[in-house]
Amino acid sequence: MNPNLVPSGVIKDSFDRRERNTMKMFAAFACPQPKYAEMRQFPHGLKGYFDLAKAKVCANVQNKPIFIEFTGHGCMNYKEMETRIWSNPQVLEILKNEYVMVYIDEKTKLQKEDCYISEYGSKTKKTMGKQNANYQMTKFTNSVQPYYVLINLNGKILAPTKAYDLEVENFIDFLKSGIKEFYKN
Repeated sequence: MNPNLVPSGVIKDSFDRRERNTMKMFAAFACPQPKYAEMRQFPHGLKGYFDLAKAKVCANVQNKPIFIEFTGHGCMNYKEMETRIWSNPQVLEILKNEYVMVYIDEKTKLQKEDCYISEYGSKTKKTMGKQNANYQMTKFTNSVQPYYVLINLNGKILAPTKAYDLEVENFIDFLKSGIKEFYKN
């Protein structure tokens, strides 16, 4: 028997990028269904989550970093980023294939068992958006929108955080730096 063969018959260390993407695609079937996905869709056909917990499960299954977008439904700077930056084919390719995405500002009211009292401000957080804004304030000590954070499965920040910036190359560099740091370990 060839020692370079794994039980499935695939030769070890011979995966090219296309094969890895195919494996990631099959791994997507094991990811949990996004909670509240029927309420809102991501722009440009992107897929993702509205709660960080489910995104972490999927990121673990797919071995991908997490892209967190803190924003608001009415945020004009977010709309401009979506239109001018996210529509770029290279940005879309990276977001679709290299990250598990989380959209952080959803006005959906949560079920009672999902609500909690914040350590920051001592108020009950009853919507997903309020909980996520609380997370942004307590974890990253700011409330800027839009605000982008790249993290690993343990919540470690992979690259300097990013806010509103209409330079496509800057955003691509940001995304690539997160990927590089994620796979470095």
